[in-house]
Amino acid sequence: MSDLTRRAMLAAPAFAGAAVALTTARGARAQGTDAPDASIPVFRYRVGDIEVFPVYDGLRSFPLQDGFVTNASLADVQAAFEADMRAADAIENPFTATLLRVGGRNLLVDTGNGPQEGESPVGRLVAGLAAIGVAPSDIDAVVISHFHGDHISGLRGADGTPIFPNAETLVPEGEAAYWLDEGEMSRAPEGRRGGFERAQAIFAGEDLGMRTYAGGDELAPGVVAVDAHGHSPGHMAFRVQSGGQGLLLISDAAHLPFLFVANPDWSVRFDMDPQMARETRRRLLDEAAADRLMIAGYHWGFPNVGHVRQAGTGFELVRLPWPG
Repeated sequence: MSDLTRRAMLAAPAFAGAAVALTTARGARAQGTDAPDASIPVFRYRVGDIEVFPVYDGLRSFPLQDGFVTNASLADVQAAFEADMRAADAIENPFTATLLRVGGRNLLVDTGNGPQEGESPVGRLVAGLAAIGVAPSDIDAVVISHFHGDHISGLRGADGTPIFPNAETLVPEGEAAYWLDEGEMSRAPEGRRGGFERAQAIFAGEDLGMRTYAGGDELAPGVVAVDAHGHSPGHMAFRVQSGGQGLLLISDAAHLPFLFVANPDWSVRFDMDPQMARETRRRLLDEAAADRLMIAGYHWGFPNVGHVRQAGTGFELVRLPWPG
C-alpha cells in the first residue's frame, strides 16, 4: 500500500494549441568556478500555472549493434537512423531530468547519472539546476520514476551524502519492492546484480527521507503518478495538469523517439518485460495524441518535449520550438 494518499486524477482537458511560455539562456556557472559554462542549455515552458524546466545531465555514445532493438533487424534499425539523417554506426543516448515548480515548491523528477570522476559527458545535472538559479538545497522533493542507475545515481555525492539535503525522496512502491529485496536479487540474472547493488547502496539508511507512491497518487497539486510498468517492474510516468493544459512525462517508456516513438512495437534491450513495455508505450503515446497533450521523454535529447501525432503504424514527435 502506498505511503501517499491516493487522489483522483485532475479531469480538466488539455487544450489543443495551448499557449506555452518559452525562454532560453546560456552561461550557467560551472560548479566550483566563477567561469560561465556555456555548454549548459536552459529551456522553460509552462503547463498552466506549473513551470517546467528540462534539466540536461549529458549524453553517452556507444556503437550501434545488432540486439539494441531486440525484435527488429539491424538493417531496419539502420534504416531508421538514416531516415532521421543520423549516422547509422553509433547511438547517442541523452539524459534529461525535469524540474517542476508547483505552488512555490521545486520537484525534481529523476537525478541523472550522478557525480563522475575526471572528464565525463554526463553528471551535469547540478550545473543544469544552477543555470536556472536552483541550488540542490532548494529542491523540496525528488520524484524517482524507476531505479535504473541513470535515474537514481544523482541522489548521492561521491562521499555518499545526499545531494539534495532538504528533499524528501518519493519512489515507486513496485521498484522498492523489487530492487531492495534480497530474495529478488538472489533470483535475478547475473547481469542485473549490479543494479540491485547500486539501488541498495543508494537507498540504505534514512537520510534520503524515502517514501513510496503508487499509480494514481497525487505527488503535488496537479502532478499525478501513472503506472507505466514494463521497462522495469514498477516504472512510472506522470501526468501534469493545470489551467486546462496537460503534460505526460513518460520517463523511459519510449527510448530514442526516432526509433521507439516512430516504431512503438519495437523493444529496446533495456526493457525488462518487453511485452508489457510495448503495451505501456502504445497506451501512453495514444493518450498523448488523442488528448493533444505535451509529452516528454527522459532519453529524447534537449529540449525533450513536444507533441505526438499518429503517423502510419506509429507516431511522430513534433518538438516544442526554441523561441526565436
